Amino acid sequence: MKTIAVIPVKEKSERVENKNFKEFADGLNLLEFKLNQVKESNCFDEVYISSDAEKGKILADRFGFSFVKRDAYFCNNITPWSEVIHHVASSIPVNDDDHIAWIHTTSPLFNRYKEAVEKYHEILKDGFDGLAAVNSFKEFIVTDKGRPYNYNWGVWHDYSQNLEKLSRITGALFITKKEEMIRNRYVISRKPYWFETSNFEAVDLDTPYDFKLAQFLYKYGLDLNNA
Repeated sequence: MKTIAVIPVKEKSERVENKNFKEFADGLNLLEFKLNQVKESNCFDEVYISSDAEKGKILADRFGFSFVKRDAYFCNNITPWSEVIHHVASSIPVNDDDHIAWIHTTSPLFNRYKEAVEKYHEILKDGFDGLAAVNSFKEFIVTDKGRPYNYNWGVWHDYSQNLEKLSRITGALFITKKEEMIRNRYVISRKPYWFETSNFEAVDLDTPYDFKLAQFLYKYGLDLNNA
């Protein structure tokens, strides 16, 4: 069974214009930057770009990767995300029991693919059926109704280090078998292993602010990875 990297990219984006093909760092656009990381990790049997953009095909050819043309219907913010995942996973011409690593360009500061892939194959022996990158935190959270979510006010207020650990999905990496993604119509499997990432690695490019922040951290803050 092979481990396949799949990088889904759209030609257009709403919050950050032309995000995937916008220059990020080192003279590379966001997709080129991610393709470099994936290539240098040297841990995937095959790499596929799924996109509606001709630029995606050009870059796939340049890097020696494969390209799967995606219909515009699956490249908007209207089509349900579960349909997009099902379509993309189904379109990759590999066996159903091969493993797909779903990689987003929007996590440019995450680069531990080799470590994550090795961990994934290790935890399969322990009954897990997938892996997803997460970032854990302990913070005081309240709802929009003004209620504390994970702590109590008044004399019951505890110190932050005693709070229950919460985790957020970073979107940097998801790994499971192709058949699992198709069956679940989702990138997270039924029994996933949470692969911890640092605050640095967990930066997700959803807004212009995020994009600028990631550029700044990459240029000046590599030492923050272990902070």
